[in-house]
Amino acid sequence: VLLKPIVSQLAAEPPAGLEEHLNVPTVKEVDDLLVVCIGQMAVTAGTDLLWKPLNHEVLMQTRSEKVRSRILGLRIVKYFVENLKDEYLVLLAETIPFLGELLEDVELPVKSLAQDIIKEMESLSGESLRQYL
Repeated sequence: VLLKPIVSQLAAEPPAGLEEHLNVPTVKEVDDLLVVCIGQMAVTAGTDLLWKPLNHEVLMQTRSEKVRSRILGLRIVKYFVENLKDEYLVLLAETIPFLGELLEDVELPVKSLAQDIIKEMESLSGESLRQYL
């Protein structure tokens, strides 16, 4: 029920002038909370039946025209990999094509984050994933 509304926040533009208000969290703070919130949804779910739709929704955000959405999507995938560890490997087949696309991204932070995730996945799987990209 909460999946789509929460993941849609990755594409939401922060209101203009947000930084001017003292009692309001910064965009970075909100982004950090979104990553942890969605990441913990996967950790708490504890089953790949629930991880698959969550992973797919997050991966779709990495195809956004907005750099912020792509980076947030990748940060969440990184959170999944770091916290689910070997259990995330069941989602590898779906994730690899998205990471392959992101290696071609014009934005260096996006490319770099995709490379970091691939390295971490290779470490978990014990094999090179380059042939699948």
